[in-house]
Amino acid sequence: MLFYHLLNRLLPGSIGTRIRFYKKLSYPLSLKNPKTYNEKIHWRKEYDKNPLFQVCADKLLVRDYVKEKIGEEHLIPLLYSGDNVNPDTLHSLPDGYVVKANHNSGPVFIVDNKEESDLDEICFKVNRQLKRPYATKNGEWWYKGIPRKVIVEKLLKDSSGNLPDDYKFCVFNRNGEYEVVLLMAYDRHSNLSFTFYDENLEPVPSQVKDNFVLRPFKKPKNFELMVELAKKLAEDFDFCRVDLYNVDGEIYFGELTFAPAGGTEAYPYEFDRWMGDKWQLPKR
Repeated sequence: MLFYHLLNRLLPGSIGTRIRFYKKLSYPLSLKNPKTYNEKIHWRKEYDKNPLFQVCADKLLVRDYVKEKIGEEHLIPLLYSGDNVNPDTLHSLPDGYVVKANHNSGPVFIVDNKEESDLDEICFKVNRQLKRPYATKNGEWWYKGIPRKVIVEKLLKDSSGNLPDDYKFCVFNRNGEYEVVLLMAYDRHSNLSFTFYDENLEPVPSQVKDNFVLRPFKKPKNFELMVELAKKLAEDFDFCRVDLYNVDGEIYFGELTFAPAGGTEAYPYEFDRWMGDKWQLPKR
C-alpha cells in the first residue's frame, strides 16, 4: 500500500487512472510528455484550470456564452428550466421537446408526442440525475460546482420531419491558427455511426469500432458558416469540441466538450497521435 501512495505522489494522475488507461488503450499514460490526443485530454484534466470550462460545461449557463460569442439566433429555444420538473409542467409545453439535466451528458429524453410519452417516468429519471455527480471520478473537475438544473429545449427537426445530424467540430487553436477535424454522428437515434473528416473533408482511416465507418461527406447548406462559428466558440481554448446542428441551413448550438470520451476512446495509436500532434498544450 505504501508503494502505491509513493507512486501516486511521484507520478501525476492516479494509479487507477493509469491502470484504466493502459487496459483500454494498450499503452502507458504519460503526463510529463503527453503526445497523443487521449494523453493530452488527461493532461488537461490534471493541470488546466481554465474557469471557462465550468461555465461552458453548464448546459444552462453556456447559453449566455454562446449568445455573446455568436448570437442568440443560434441557440435552441429554451422552453423551461428549474431545480426539478414535474409531469404537469411537461404536459403544459407544446409537443416536440428534449428534457435533460444541465450538469452531465445524459441520457436525454425526447418527447415527440407527449400523449404517447410516459412523462412521469421521464420526470423521475431526470430528477434522479440531479442527485448524482457527473464524471468526478474521471477527473473532469469542471462538472463539480455546477448548480444542477433541469432544462427543456425545443426538439429540432428538418423540413422532412427528421432529426438533424450532429456535427462535432474538433477545433485545435494554436495561438489563433485553427485546424478543424470533423466528427460526424449519423443517425443518432436509430443506427448510430461515426466518421472523422480531415480539413479537406476526406474521411480519416480511423476504424475503431464497428460503428466507425468511412463515407463521403455531403456539405449541408451554410457549412462554411458552421466552421466559422465553431472556431469563434473555441477561440478561448487551445482545444475544444464544438457540437452544432444544421436544420435546413439554420445553425444551432449543441454543446462544448473539453474531454471527449474522458480521454479513453480506443483509437488506433497512429490516429491518436495524429490528433495529438494538432493540439498545442498551454504551459503549466
